[in-house]
Amino acid sequence: MKNKILFFLFFTCAPSLHSQQSNSTFSRNYNIFSESKNHVISNILHSGVKPFLLINIDSNIQNNEGSWLFRKWNKEHFIQEQTDDFSLIINPILNLEIGKEKGNSKLIWTNTRGIIADGKLGKKFSFYSSFLENQSVFPRYITNNIFSKSSWIVPGQGEAHWTIDSIFDYAIASGHFSYQISKYSKIQFGTAKNFIGDGYRSLILSDNSFNYPFLKVNTAVGIFQYTNLYMQHMDLSSNYPSQEFSYDKKYMSLHYLSANISDRWNLAIFETVVWGETRTPEYSGFDIAYLNPIIFLRPVEFSLNSPDNVLMGMNSKFKLSNSSHLYAQFVLDEFSGPSLNGEGYWGNKYAYQIGVKYYDVFGLNNLVIQLENNLSRPYTYSHFNSSQNYGHYFQSLAHPLGSNFNEIIFFTDYKYKKWELHLQLLKAKYGGKIIGDPTSYGNDIFMSNSDRPSDYGIEMFQGNLSDLNYSKFTISYLFNSKTNLKVESGYIYRKLEDDTSVNTTNFFFFALKSDLFNRYYDY
Repeated sequence: MKNKILFFLFFTCAPSLHSQQSNSTFSRNYNIFSESKNHVISNILHSGVKPFLLINIDSNIQNNEGSWLFRKWNKEHFIQEQTDDFSLIINPILNLEIGKEKGNSKLIWTNTRGIIADGKLGKKFSFYSSFLENQSVFPRYITNNIFSKSSWIVPGQGEAHWTIDSIFDYAIASGHFSYQISKYSKIQFGTAKNFIGDGYRSLILSDNSFNYPFLKVNTAVGIFQYTNLYMQHMDLSSNYPSQEFSYDKKYMSLHYLSANISDRWNLAIFETVVWGETRTPEYSGFDIAYLNPIIFLRPVEFSLNSPDNVLMGMNSKFKLSNSSHLYAQFVLDEFSGPSLNGEGYWGNKYAYQIGVKYYDVFGLNNLVIQLENNLSRPYTYSHFNSSQNYGHYFQSLAHPLGSNFNEIIFFTDYKYKKWELHLQLLKAKYGGKIIGDPTSYGNDIFMSNSDRPSDYGIEMFQGNLSDLNYSKFTISYLFNSKTNLKVESGYIYRKLEDDTSVNTTNFFFFALKSDLFNRYYDY
């Protein structure tokens, strides 16, 4: 028995979406072949806010076919206990990856070990906890990105230590609980990530950045679902932590009102405000006025006479059929018409997304295609007080490219029995920093937008014109659909060409992993 436990501490992984728990993962590669049921015309689920707040855990977790070793490897969770009022699922997590980058003498590898536990107590309370310990040697473009910041942040996975043998050591912990307050309302509190939208990216709130503390209240009545989300973020550009100083905190309040206008059309409006501890001497710290749970926040900000960062906009989905839908987002940071301020006013800050997803293409089961376009005007998500930008841990809370970009992404995904194929093609154009120039050209949201070159004549892609091409192909064999353990091989091609250089990445890799998390290295 001891040997079996040690074996599965290294070769099993995390809870599955099939268990319908309150803390379901929203990994794209994990959900892509099972999520179609959420988008059929008859399903009234409000799919825009993720993870879904589902309380009950599926009791169908026992399967006595085959040996203990066979069941754990192919069918079951590692530890699974259930009674009428209690459920507990515990699984170790694994990601062993090794690869080779052309032109790089070092092996590229990742070694992740961890554990996830979640379950329920009674009919109203559920819980989740996870911890991942990681060591990695990354491709050069990721390593350079990490070193480009004053704090070394692994994309989406927190602050890292760099050892003398060029290895990044980093850890990530998550945990939260959910409680059914009433027939209409649920609450969730903890430290993790959230996502708003139906696309691969989100321009409203994505899981691109590191974990953060949050409180979420979800209320559903009739055709409406209303979400209040309160978050605390970290401004890593403020202070370098020491015995005398720590990073400054900033806070964010978000309201999201979703309505099923018809069986096919969902429309949602949102607003959010970001404010920091050091926004001005007279306005600092947590402002309880933004705990106001009722839309709208702009009048609250106006009444406080505060210089806070307010965004608003919409999210929408239209079901073309039971197997296809359109989705869109629009984010308005600030806008002034040309008749008031002239052409190309810097304050015309907005972003939009439009996409389409089609399941079972041409009647072929488990063939999915997705096409998505994302655009953000210069200076969107930024602020004159750089500590109040739309970011956390030196990473955007929306798109990894920040702003001043246009991106097109295409996906093809196919599954046959236990074999999976994934293809991603991405092309983006953006205006980046100019080396040696302290001017903000609108791409880096962590720079103050007061350092802009002018007030008028602001154009898309101003600055260091950069063209990005990124392709990724993977083929994998799934061992356990409940724990999503798979063996995978893949190839990544990346080319970034700007006004000063051309950087190319060719990377082959092989992995045995729990494919449960979105890791955005496609930038």
